[in-house]
Amino acid sequence: MNIFTRKQLLGLATATAVAFVPMAAFAHGKLESAVPASGSTVDAAPDALRLTFNEDLEATFSTVKVSDAKGATVSKEKAKVDAANPRMLTVALPKLASGTYSVQWAVMTQDAHKTKGTYAFQVK
Repeated sequence: MNIFTRKQLLGLATATAVAFVPMAAFAHGKLESAVPASGSTVDAAPDALRLTFNEDLEATFSTVKVSDAKGATVSKEKAKVDAANPRMLTVALPKLASGTYSVQWAVMTQDAHKTKGTYAFQVK
């Protein structure tokens, strides 16, 4: 007869628990879409930048900075998490001139995962 030791039972219980933990528990906030999109060229200057993530965001710890080709910050207002969609981060933009703009974002999701990224877009 096979008798399990305490160590074997603990190992089996741990493996079983890990196997049933949802994969979402291991996920981090990921940028799903952006308007204007990464690498895009827009005909008209946008009045706002909208970033949508795969998880709800913590407004206090989520930021966006938009800079022109010279590195000067053009986004003057604080980014806001949309009340109707807590996965969307929006920042108002002034009238942008033609040129290339870089976007730097850093967010914290409600499960306390931090992530950040950058991308660029152009205005004709």
